[in-house]
Amino acid sequence: MIGALARLDRERQCELLYFDESGFSPNPPVQYGWGKIGQTRSVAPLAHRQRMNVLGALRHDGQLIWATQQRPTTRADVIAFFDQVAAQSHSVPRIVLIDNAGIHKGEVMEQKRRQWARHGLYLYYLPPYSPELNRIEILWKHAKHFWRRFAAKNGTDLLDEIQSLMGDFGSKFTINFA
Repeated sequence: MIGALARLDRERQCELLYFDESGFSPNPPVQYGWGKIGQTRSVAPLAHRQRMNVLGALRHDGQLIWATQQRPTTRADVIAFFDQVAAQSHSVPRIVLIDNAGIHKGEVMEQKRRQWARHGLYLYYLPPYSPELNRIEILWKHAKHFWRRFAAKNGTDLLDEIQSLMGDFGSKFTINFA
């Protein structure tokens, strides 16, 4: 199905977007560790008080629509994001690939889906537990593990760094999805 949607996007019969949200912390993520045989290693959790959350929709052609916030993401934030995307001018239907997170579902989302459909914006839910089908997951991984400098010491610095990463995606920061 996604292959067929991608083909329609390439033929300019629709605009395909991959949506998700992700959180960024001033602290580097712990990817792996080691320990002596027989000893369990643990890492003390770091404070996430200054966490930055990003909502993003990655177009199939590589353009990124995004918004940041310094609080937990809610269903209302997702709705507001899609309201803005639906209001943007477009000549073909926009199809958004989205995962099954709790904030992406519910009665309010179903009501909004009908409203967005009238504006040419359609949500297509990916199969459960299939992040490999959502291209924006690759963007989040690159942003968190390869592009970040981890120089941000406070919320303002983190906001500046994340806005720079998202704003420079496609020029300074790129991904080859081939």
